[in-house]
Amino acid sequence: MSPGNHRSLCLNNENRSLRDDLFTVMPQNPHCKPLDRYCEGIREGIKVGLDIVFINLAQKFVSLTSPVELLSDLEEYVAQLLELDEMGYDCTKIWERFDTLRALSEQEQVSSLKLEETTSKRRDKEVNATIIHTRISELESELKAVSKTREEEIETLKLTERSYIEEKESNLQEFRSAATAPW
Repeated sequence: MSPGNHRSLCLNNENRSLRDDLFTVMPQNPHCKPLDRYCEGIREGIKVGLDIVFINLAQKFVSLTSPVELLSDLEEYVAQLLELDEMGYDCTKIWERFDTLRALSEQEQVSSLKLEETTSKRRDKEVNATIIHTRISELESELKAVSKTREEEIETLKLTERSYIEEKESNLQEFRSAATAPW
């Protein structure tokens, strides 16, 4: 029995099917040289585990729905990929997918920050506009009150002025009457 067949027998049916499909698309022949110090049985068990890590990692990248998911586990993904690389797995396609997803996630993160910043600025402007509008309304009310007071003062002064004009005319008439009065 070849080592590849032994590894396939250790996988459950679902993982075996996923492994076969995935390894057809991305053929693998890992050397796993760092495992040479272990006996054959342990090596095969670790190789099965590594196959599962490879499968799970490929599945995770396919099933990601949010950039936050990728960014939150970024270090873990890098560590797993580096470990698989060290064991001789050809992770080129997974690295390419990872790099693409990471770049897009970082762009999305920048866009999110810009959106938050813009939203915050807009809200600040709205609050400021409300404050200014309120102050304008207050000033308009004060202006109306001052204007009304001034108009009332002007009307009062006009009335006073008329009474002085009438008094002056009356005084002038009395003066003329007194001046022209018979001796």
